[in-house]
Amino acid sequence: MDRTAAGKPVSNAPQIPIENVYFLFCYAWNRFEEAQSIPIGGTPSPDLPNLLGRVLLHGARALLRRGLDRNYRDVAEEIPTVRGHIDLGTSLRLRAKNVRRIACEFDELSNNVLHNQIIKASLKRLARGNSIDPKLAHELVLTAQRMGGVSDIWLERSAFARVQLHRNNAYYDLLLKVAELAFDCLLPDPAAGGFAFHDVLRDETKMARVFEDFVRNFYRAEQREFVVAPLTISWDAIEVSTTGAGRLPTMIVDVYLRSAHRRLIIDTKYYAKALQQSLYGSESFQSANLYQLFSYLKNAAADPAFAGCEGMLLYPQVGQVLKETFWIQGHEVTVATLNLDQPWRRVSDALLALLSPPNPIATVSNAA
Repeated sequence: MDRTAAGKPVSNAPQIPIENVYFLFCYAWNRFEEAQSIPIGGTPSPDLPNLLGRVLLHGARALLRRGLDRNYRDVAEEIPTVRGHIDLGTSLRLRAKNVRRIACEFDELSNNVLHNQIIKASLKRLARGNSIDPKLAHELVLTAQRMGGVSDIWLERSAFARVQLHRNNAYYDLLLKVAELAFDCLLPDPAAGGFAFHDVLRDETKMARVFEDFVRNFYRAEQREFVVAPLTISWDAIEVSTTGAGRLPTMIVDVYLRSAHRRLIIDTKYYAKALQQSLYGSESFQSANLYQLFSYLKNAAADPAFAGCEGMLLYPQVGQVLKETFWIQGHEVTVATLNLDQPWRRVSDALLALLSPPNPIATVSNAA
């Protein structure tokens, strides 16, 4: 995705049901199947923190039933008998004070590890959200209290990056991602003494990445006709002269799908409008977005395998319903919108329908 592409970014976030926001993130995290196993309640959540609170509550209860993950940690204590390694210097000082204890350093298997600390802190932080349902807040606090052997920490964003999971505790991954999203959704509110809801949908940079990852991982999981693969396109250019001051930028495709007979480049855009106003009042597609996609197609076509490559610009739908296709210099180019304000099954069906075979004029047999 061109992070500096021209065009009006989202000023008014797309209207998306709260449950769909959650599913959007779960696909972006590549954790949709796990997310479906966690109940999110029978009644709609008023906002994202309440929904995330329900998810975190059910997930934490499942962890407690399973048993919190434990790991060895370094412990230094003054104890009556020898355990592990003796800290000789400290032990001699204790002996000089006539204290009948030995300073020892040893490993102890404990559930007081960082990922459990983050879950506990997230439960308590969500309970203090200004918009959280009081009953849910009470249940969040009670569940946090059940994690008695886990220390309370002041939760900071850097804590999430320090977590190291492995195969045996990978089941923590989804809950930690939910906890991180909840952290982003709640900002300290000193006046109210808690945390105020921040609408993450208005974070243009974050949501652009989420929308891109969602589309890519959805197609990877939900269809079998295409292989979803990374694609970096080289410029079809020959260097004639250079001062060494700069170089051509790398073209990294958002979503690339390949089958035995078709190749498709999808460029996702989290913009409020897919159309722009011309000087004379008429509307046209966002020119910079089309230029970018067309550059991808023409430079990729330097490789004969991409001669009939298709291109698509995909926007979240805000008001306008679009799916218009053009045949441009040997390439089928589609501009489409995806309506996220509908039941999730319809969102899924709409995404799959976008992969329908091209018009007969654009049918080109490509090598795999």
